[in-house]
Amino acid sequence: MPTIWGHVELVVNQPESPPSLVLNKRTTFGTCRTECIVGMGVRILKGFEPLSLDEIRSGDFVIATITEHAGWLEAERIEVIEFRHDSVMGVGEGDADQPNQLLHSTRVECNVVWHREQAG
Repeated sequence: MPTIWGHVELVVNQPESPPSLVLNKRTTFGTCRTECIVGMGVRILKGFEPLSLDEIRSGDFVIATITEHAGWLEAERIEVIEFRHDSVMGVGEGDADQPNQLLHSTRVECNVVWHREQAG
């Protein structure tokens, strides 16, 4: 399933429009602003704890599993990521009195195409 990830800019949960999330995703070209509709029955988790859409806050880092439709994105699963002190992951290093922060994160995706050679 395709995923998007980034910091939440805005949670829209109004009765007159479908609920949605606006994410700011950092790329090598700058910041990409992406909006996705929150689907019916979406699973929202923080660790193993279920959350409601109203519990997601601006600035939270989320990973959303999405479905692509013609012209719009629909989130099917949203995971709120909480960074802790973990030097192995490169997160939270530094002075103990400084807030936790993401120091470096890399995501690599690749597509593998298998070719069958014909005996001949």
